[in-house]
Order: sequence, then C-alpha cells, then structure tokens
Amino acid sequence: MKLRSLKARIGVCIAILMLIVVAILSGIAYHEFKEGLWKNMDLTLQSDLQQVKGLLFSAQGSEMEKKQELTDLLNAQATFGSFDYQIWFEDHISGQTEMYITSDLYHAYTQHSASAPVLEKSVLLDLNYNNQSYRAIWARYAMPHNRSIPGQTVNIALAISSHYAFHEVGEFVRVLLIAGAIVIWAAWGLTQQILRWGLKPLHSLAEQMSHITESDLATINPSCPDVHLELVSFVTSWKDMLARLAKAMEEQKRFISDAAHELKTPIALMKSTLQLAQIKKRDTEYYENTIADALEDVDRLHNLVNQLLELSRIESPTSITRREWIHLNNVIEDVIEYHKPLLDEKGFVLKPDLCPADLYGSREQLQCLFNNLIDNAIKYAPPKTTISIAMKTDDNSVTIIVHDEGGNIPQEECGLLFERFYRISKARDRNSGGSGLGLAIAKEIVLQHGGQIHVESNHTIGTRFIVSLPKNTRNQETRNAD
Repeated sequence: MKLRSLKARIGVCIAILMLIVVAILSGIAYHEFKEGLWKNMDLTLQSDLQQVKGLLFSAQGSEMEKKQELTDLLNAQATFGSFDYQIWFEDHISGQTEMYITSDLYHAYTQHSASAPVLEKSVLLDLNYNNQSYRAIWARYAMPHNRSIPGQTVNIALAISSHYAFHEVGEFVRVLLIAGAIVIWAAWGLTQQILRWGLKPLHSLAEQMSHITESDLATINPSCPDVHLELVSFVTSWKDMLARLAKAMEEQKRFISDAAHELKTPIALMKSTLQLAQIKKRDTEYYENTIADALEDVDRLHNLVNQLLELSRIESPTSITRREWIHLNNVIEDVIEYHKPLLDEKGFVLKPDLCPADLYGSREQLQCLFNNLIDNAIKYAPPKTTISIAMKTDDNSVTIIVHDEGGNIPQEECGLLFERFYRISKARDRNSGGSGLGLAIAKEIVLQHGGQIHVESNHTIGTRFIVSLPKNTRNQETRNAD
C-alpha cells in the first residue's frame, strides 16, 4: 500500500532506521552476553578442575574420603547447576575401583568425536548427553610417584548443565525484544510530534489559502510569523505565486475589458450608421457611402478578431508551430514587397539595408513579426517620410532595426507599447486603424524565438524598433551534421 502522508512516510523511514539500529545493537549485546556466560562457565570448570586435581594428587586420606570430598566440592561449586563428573585411569575404564563417576562422560566424549587431550592439557567442548546440553572439560595428567599407582595417567572429566545459561540468554533476548519495540514505538511517536510541529506553518498557510477568493487575490497578504528556516523559500515562492496570479488575473480582466471595448466601438458605429440610413429614404450615393462605412467597420472587426486569435494561438502552450532553417533576409524582402503598394500610395520611401542571415524559426511567425513592425511604421510615421529596415549579424545573433521619423513617443511609455491594446496616452483613435495588438503579438513572437525587442524614440533620431534574434548555434550544428 502506498503511503500518501508525508508524516507516515518519514515515520516509517525513522522506524525502519531505528529497527536496523536496534537489531544491530541487540545482536551485539546478545553476542556479548552469551559469550560472557560461556566464558564464566569455562572459568568455573577450569577452577574446579584444578581443585579436583589437587584433591586427587594429595597423599592424605583414603579413596572413600577423597570421593566424598570430591562430591562436596563439586556440589558446593555448582553455580550454574549440578555437576556431572568422571575420573578414570587409562586402560581401566569400566567398573574399576579407581574410578569416580556420576555419568559416563567418556562415552559421551567419544560419541561426539572428541579426541583425548594432550597430557597435562585440557579441552573445553559442548556435549549433548541424555537429551541435555552440557559444557564440559576433559584433562589428562600423570599421577605423581608418591601414589599407589605411580606414573599412571588419570583422566578428569567435568560437565556442567547449560540449561541455566540458555535460560538466561532467552530471558535476555525477550528483554531486548521488548526494549526494541518500546524504542521503535517511542521513535515513531516522537517523529510524528516533531513533524506535526514542523508542518504547523504549512497548515496555517493552507488555512489562509482556503479563504482566498478571486476578489481578494490582489490584496491578500498571507502571514506566517513562525515559519521555520527550511520553509522560508517555500513561503516566499508561494507569496510570489499569489502576486503573479493576481497580476495575471488583472491583466486578463483588462484584456477582456479592452477587447470588449474594441469590439463594441466599430459595432456601435456600424449600428448608428445603419440606423441613420433607415430613418428616412436617402439617395443612392448616401446608401453607397453608408455601406462603405459599414464595410470598413466590418473589416476592422475582422482584423481585430484575427489578431485576437493569432495572439491566443501564439501564447497557447499546446500550439504546434513548424520551425525550419530560413533565410531571414528573404522573409523581410517578401514583407517589404507585400507593403510596397501601400507605401507608394502614402508616399513613403522605404530603404532596406539587408544582409544574408540564416535563422532557425517559424517562417509564418517571423513574417507576422515584421509585417506588424512595418505596418506600425506606416500608421504612425509622418506622411511622405523615409522608413528604413537595417540588418546586422554576428556569430550568435541577428539584429533588425525598423526606423521611422515619427519620434513622438514619451520615454516613460516606450516600455508599455508592447502591452495589449495600449496606445500612447491611452488614446483609442480609430483613425489610425490600429487595434493595439500588433506590437503585443510582435513581442510574443520575439520571446518565443528566444530574442529581445525594445523601442527607442525621440525627436532627434525618430522611432526605432530594435529586434535581436539568436541564430541558435546548437540547431546549426545539428543541421551541419545532417
């Protein structure tokens, strides 16, 4: 099951990490505890072995007395449980009077493939005898010459039950499991509390966001005084996003208002013209002029709607525009040829200064770009003046300058010309025939081609629209490789 909660995911990660840590520490503790118990048993066996050896090698007392002393000694030392022992002389194993025995440890040793220890040495081993586990020690010694059987080799075998040690290890494992479960549960709960505290500013922001509406988007100022350092960038970006949304919605409202006004004006004029013609009978010339005016308004509406659709298509992220390598100077020449009749009609002199330049882009959009710039120059330049188009290129970009002699744009309004429906001093003069969308479309095309556009205007130099477009060297390399 996929966890969708951030707190649950982090909690699970912390719990898994704690489980691994607890498992490692528990394993180490278990190993050390078990080794300690076994080492303690080995030390006990070795100590008792030395005492038994000293008792056997003693010259005092009878055999019966030594056997009783041996029994008392081992029972007194049985810290981990009862002792089993067997003492025999070599070649006298079974039923000999020299043997002290509580269990047949010799056969238990041989069944476990235990080899006899070297003389004067001892070996430690684990036995399973009579369905019980034992820790045992086996040693061989040469009897001293003052004994009744001098030079004879004596075997001493001691065994102690491991049940107590295994029981203690089992109890220790249970304690580790309980402690580990408590630690993991505590880590989970602590993690949840820390995350709840850490995410509190986000819950506060979410609560504020739930009360934001379209009407107060521009005035909302979300506050989060207790925001943690790690969330500062997030909160800042969130506030910036609200500001951008507010600006976008304000621009959308203004765009809709301006578009409605632009559409309303020719419709109202056309309606009033037709209503005047309908009031009373007129002569044929008046009706012809009325129809001509109405058609002019229809053409203006048609042009405005086309520009609105073109702007929407260019700005749409899903629009697909065919791009190719083109000769930019040829595109500009085609646009100039298209405007030549209008230029001649209005008495303009157009001076092109073009140079060869290859560019990767949309032929259709670039034609629209320069069509709008030249059309803008024709509309607003003084009659019968010169309009020039100059190109210059370098290794990375192409710069195109469209110049006219109408240098009457205030400096503070130069940057606003590329906004939708913007006209100088907010004037909506329909005598120019402009819709206020041409330069907005031009700017969007330039941006989509990775370029820049700006305007310079004064009475000395006139008005210059400067467009800079990158050649896109990466695509140039791709084309050369092909």
